[in-house]
Amino acid sequence: MSDGPRLVDQAFDGGSLQAMRAALEARAVGAGMPEGRTADLVLVVHELATNVILHGSGSGRVIMTADEGMLHVRTADSAAGPPDGAWPVEPGHGLWIARSLSDLYSIVHGPEGTFVTVGFALPLPGPPSSRLTRDDADGSTTLSLTGPLDLAAATDLAAAVRAALTPGHGIVLDLGGVTGWDSSGIAAVVTARLHVGRTPGATIALTGLSEDFRHRLDCLTSAVLHDDDPSR
Repeated sequence: MSDGPRLVDQAFDGGSLQAMRAALEARAVGAGMPEGRTADLVLVVHELATNVILHGSGSGRVIMTADEGMLHVRTADSAAGPPDGAWPVEPGHGLWIARSLSDLYSIVHGPEGTFVTVGFALPLPGPPSSRLTRDDADGSTTLSLTGPLDLAAATDLAAAVRAALTPGHGIVLDLGGVTGWDSSGIAAVVTARLHVGRTPGATIALTGLSEDFRHRLDCLTSAVLHDDDPSR
């Protein structure tokens, strides 16, 4: 757990999850976390706390600290957990969501309880806005995104794909300039692919995917997206 200042240190049970979520949201936003990524953090911790309530001791403690450009959140359960230390990680459930959405993840089982720690990177200093450009050439449209693929950029991306989408048309989505993401941004990419797939003869290719972003896409959707850049 980070040694940074404690932004949240709060006990929780089945009757206090709403108050816990409100505290996490307020302090994460106050620390500079963007809206979409704050929503991811709150969702992850809510899922972990729900695990404690439903499958652990029934109550626990959440501590959030800020240190070295990262928000660290530890969810503590006084129950020791399964003897073999292997809690189930199922798609769509608490631990799976925590692993898929967080930047750092660890789980420790011991006689004093079970502790899950997740980390969410704070954005680097500088202008946070994204820039989406369009280039039409040779019967296809290239949409290039620079900056964070976040809640705001997701709206622009969805509109740009709809504007470019016609039967038989090819779209190239260049994500080489993406500097960060949240689940809204990933959802926009997945939705774009689904819309293109339903349009006769239309195609979409993704280029410039980082390994981390590729991993998130593979984890968070059953529609596996691949980098079609022939230079890789």
